[in-house]
Amino acid sequence: MNSMLLASNSVWNYVLIGVVALLLIAMPIMMSQRNKKESQKIQEQTNSLKVGDKVLTTSGVYGTITELKFDDSKKLVVLETGGKTKSYMTVDAYAIYTVFKSDEEIAREEALKAEVEKREAEVAAEKKTAKTSKKAASTEEVKAEEPKVEEKAAPVASEKPAAKKTTKSSKK
Repeated sequence: MNSMLLASNSVWNYVLIGVVALLLIAMPIMMSQRNKKESQKIQEQTNSLKVGDKVLTTSGVYGTITELKFDDSKKLVVLETGGKTKSYMTVDAYAIYTVFKSDEEIAREEALKAEVEKREAEVAAEKKTAKTSKKAASTEEVKAEEPKVEEKAAPVASEKPAAKKTTKSSKK
C-alpha cells in the first residue's frame, strides 16, 4: 500500500515539474509577442505623425507639430508649445506618447461607426427575415408531406333504426 502512495506522489511530482517547465517556456514567448505588438503600435504611430497634429510627449508636454525633420537615423519633431507666448522645442519622434485626434477626424470616425452600425442592423434584419421565411417554408413542407386522413362521418341517429329495420325485415 505504501508503494502505491509513493508511486502516485511521484506521478504528481512529474506533473508539477512539467507544468513549471511549460510555464518557463510559454511566458517568454507570450511576453515577446506582447512587446512586439506594442512596438509595432508605436512604430505605426510614429510613422503616421504629420504637421498640425496635437500631441502629448512622454515628459508631459502638450504641443502641436510644426515640422518633421529626418536627421541620420532619427526622426525629429518640432513642437509648438505654450498659449500666448509660443515656444518651440525639438524632440525625438519616439518621445510622442499620444496623438490627439482633430474634430474632423472624430466626426469622420463617428460617421463611419454610424454607417457600420446601420449596415449591421440591415444584415441582422435580413438574417431574421431569412430565418422566418425558412421556418415558414419548412412548416409548409411538413404540412405538404403529412398524409391526409379522411374522416368518416358518424352515422346519424335516424339512420341507425332504419338500418336495423331493414335487417329485421330481411330475416322475416
